[in-house]
Amino acid sequence: MSQGRKLRAIVPVGPFAQAKRRLAPCLTPRERSAFARAMLEDVLSALLRAPSLDGIVVITSDADAASLAHAAGANVLADPENAGINAAVENAARHLAHEGRYGMLVIPADVPLITAEDIEAIVTAHRTAPSVTLVRAGMDGGTNALACSPPDAMAFRFGEDSFRRHQESARSCGIEPQVLDLARIERDIDRPEDLAAFLARPSATRSHACLRMNGIAERLLCAAAEKREARVDRVAQ
Repeated sequence: MSQGRKLRAIVPVGPFAQAKRRLAPCLTPRERSAFARAMLEDVLSALLRAPSLDGIVVITSDADAASLAHAAGANVLADPENAGINAAVENAARHLAHEGRYGMLVIPADVPLITAEDIEAIVTAHRTAPSVTLVRAGMDGGTNALACSPPDAMAFRFGEDSFRRHQESARSCGIEPQVLDLARIERDIDRPEDLAAFLARPSATRSHACLRMNGIAERLLCAAAEKREARVDRVAQ
């Protein structure tokens, strides 16, 4: 791929102190913050190993996330308003369009199983501009990767039912989006059941190590075993 047609990766990151609130039933605020940081490290590690990218930009208002990004070799774009993921991605798109970049690849910070091979698969499949490529979330109708050329080719609709809404947004701009099914990217971690599924399949990720080293994995697995035993007891009665 020529340098002129490479995609720049964009990783929107909210404040770690407010991260993953839907995991509150099973993780404390401190644990959620540490886990969010570990997931970002996993995502950045995969992106940094993908040779076809035109650099990486983390857009955030969080000083800790910015420091982590700089240490990893990524660029940082400030998000002082912290107005949510759509505003952050729109800001990044405007910035890249102003620089004359060919396109961008938006990757969320909560897909710790992503690999450089997954990223290369998206870049390779992405068509000549104007184009949009989507990877759907496995469970909730979300969007876990979005490539678009040019960067501001469409309006962004991250949030509830975003996969369908992104398809509609692309089509409203005259672009038929390409859809890829990539199992590792589909596995984001938003809810307790996502966390349980992640723990059930050990991986060589910082995220899994974070859960093990802090005793979280053992605690959650014990709690799950107790629930199963309680269900068995109820059935037996």
